[in-house]
Amino acid sequence: MSYSLNFKVKVLKTIETEHISQREACIRFNIAAQSTVLNWQRNYEKSGILGLKNNPKGRPGIMSDYKRKKRKSDKPLTREEELLLENERLRAEIDFLKKLDALTLKKNKQRPSKD
Repeated sequence: MSYSLNFKVKVLKTIETEHISQREACIRFNIAAQSTVLNWQRNYEKSGILGLKNNPKGRPGIMSDYKRKKRKSDKPLTREEELLLENERLRAEIDFLKKLDALTLKKNKQRPSKD
């Protein structure tokens, strides 16, 4: 579950001002794991309020990189840039199709033949 920055600060301030344990804070604020609060405290001590900020998890998608590149410059792409992007997309598509073909062949080889 993802908690807002304000919520995290509220929990940490309550722990500090009312001198309650992490466990009591979890019960009061309906937080599933005590380790969550512990991590918030560590991150706050290490990086201040910025340590409590939610960071996206996982690997960014391919399209998000493309959109970021496009957003950097508001001017339209040149013909050469458009062709380079199309070339990149086509290469990715070919790589995908090659992998799909290899997996299909491998799957067919694993099946016993009905002769």
